[in-house]
Amino acid sequence: MSLLRALLYLSIWTLAVLKLSAQVDTNYIQRFPDKLVWSPFLSSMNNTILMKSYPHFAGDSTQSISYSPNLRGGYGVAFSYRIVDFSIGFRTKIDEESEKKYGKSTKLGLNFRLWISRKLLTEFNLLAVSGFSNLSTTSYDTSKIGQEYPYEHRPDMFITYIKLRGVYQFNPDRFSYRSSFSFSERQKKSAAGFLLNSHMYLHTITGDSAFIPQAVRGMYGDLGNISNLSVLGMGLAPGVGGTWTKGRWFLTGVLFLGLDLQRFAYSTPGNHDFLTENKLATMADFRVSFGYNAPRFFCGFQSITDYNLLRPSAFKINSSFNHVQFVMGWRLHSPKILDKMYNKSVKTFIPKRYRHYMY
Repeated sequence: MSLLRALLYLSIWTLAVLKLSAQVDTNYIQRFPDKLVWSPFLSSMNNTILMKSYPHFAGDSTQSISYSPNLRGGYGVAFSYRIVDFSIGFRTKIDEESEKKYGKSTKLGLNFRLWISRKLLTEFNLLAVSGFSNLSTTSYDTSKIGQEYPYEHRPDMFITYIKLRGVYQFNPDRFSYRSSFSFSERQKKSAAGFLLNSHMYLHTITGDSAFIPQAVRGMYGDLGNISNLSVLGMGLAPGVGGTWTKGRWFLTGVLFLGLDLQRFAYSTPGNHDFLTENKLATMADFRVSFGYNAPRFFCGFQSITDYNLLRPSAFKINSSFNHVQFVMGWRLHSPKILDKMYNKSVKTFIPKRYRHYMY
């Protein structure tokens, strides 16, 4: 409870310092403070871990290793109410033939958004995936070419990705970020604006044996047998976003480009002493949404790509997470009991002068 109160007080202090407005230009944005947004969705996720050796001398050959889990589409439902967005999803069953070719994977994901004000969004993401296949197997083991099941499976390989991000909007009175990604508002006219993204994340990759296959490990030098790697990163990324509208149809694009400060720790099998180092690397976050957004009904496609360049001394790692989903939903009158609970919570925890930020 003390942590919750601390976060609430921090949010209130932020509102006071930034003097954020709760008003919008109603010619550009339509709000729905008395609605509960209900949106079933179909989704597809792709996660790729690409490892590549550094050439130690001019002319040295390199070999990339590409790991990917066997994750098919899923389905779920998302809700948006006042300043909170959350969703729950489920995976479809993988058929037996696919498991023979690409292995068996499991996934756990959680996403939560809190709109502290019109200008400030906080978002928490957690992803845990186990079971990967090496899609590069045939590039260095030619005996696998033409085989029915050519890829090496790594059921022991496990990754986690935990990220906390904040997005500050410089033009929230006319450009609505949430209209295209949570559908809790509606963009009526085309608008754009600058954004600023700050984030912190923990990314781990572990396995029972080295990530790099024995056949090409010599290209990776003394650290080619790493089997445990974690990176704690934090960074800042300016961005730009905009929505084009034509009647009730819309197209939104948001791009962030920035730098990450990364703290690495990694070890080799049988060695419990971790090597540590700090690095600076680039990052990119790209989001697109297209669809139909009416006052009551909406539908659309969303694509979110989170791209991390990890640069430890051992070898290059490009870690990408792409999530695509089709959303269809409605804005419904919120249940009275939900309104009462929300209003009571606001009156209990939020000082009177800041309550209008909570809708």
